[in-house]
Amino acid sequence: MAKWESFLEDHIEGFFNRRFSSSLEPVELEKALVRELVRCAKDTPDGRVVPNAYTLTVGADDYARLCSERVLADLHAAVERQVIAENYFMDGTLSIDMKNEGAGKGSLDVTSRFVAADEAAGEKKETTSHTIVLEKTSFARPLNLPRTYELASLTALNGEDRDSYLAIGEQQIYIGRLDKNDFILMDANVSRLHAYVAYERHRHVVHDAGSTNGTLVNGKPVQAACLAPGDDIQVGSTVLRYEVIH
Repeated sequence: MAKWESFLEDHIEGFFNRRFSSSLEPVELEKALVRELVRCAKDTPDGRVVPNAYTLTVGADDYARLCSERVLADLHAAVERQVIAENYFMDGTLSIDMKNEGAGKGSLDVTSRFVAADEAAGEKKETTSHTIVLEKTSFARPLNLPRTYELASLTALNGEDRDSYLAIGEQQIYIGRLDKNDFILMDANVSRLHAYVAYERHRHVVHDAGSTNGTLVNGKPVQAACLAPGDDIQVGSTVLRYEVIH
């Protein structure tokens, strides 16, 4: 049944859009990107490394409606979350661009490729007015702050800090008792700076920061561990649940 539903989604949805000239919606762009992500992963040797550059080609009407900072930012976050949810890895900077190639309303084509850092820098210089490329710092933010994407969360499951919650993105965050940390805990068994979560290869990796009582992931002591949805991180006596934001 799942394979049949996938076939319908991949082949029938696009046909009806073209046949009846229905406009594309952002959710259709997201679904198409996710399908491309999964398809590419299957073609890699270990099935886990995915491309970092994606191009969506749409018709003129859809381009005029959808090629905006808000839509592209949502697509960026959706791809990042899917990488985490599927236990994939991605190297380099994620870029998503949308092009208008004069196709009819409702038409959509997605292509992807691996782009090295030096190649991405060259492509950025050659970008024309017909293409909008979304990268982490593509758009100016108020006060020159970089755009932040909420990709996953940490929630305290027990103790004094039970139900404390922190949404995390691509920035490194710190966990401990000091008030300068991003996730401040009251647990006396937590060190002042106990652990930190870094963003590596588009995945969250928890690192022990030389704490007194150590850091555990799913009950096992770690110095560093790549996180997957549902993982439990123990710092001191406190357990933090890691989940992807939907």
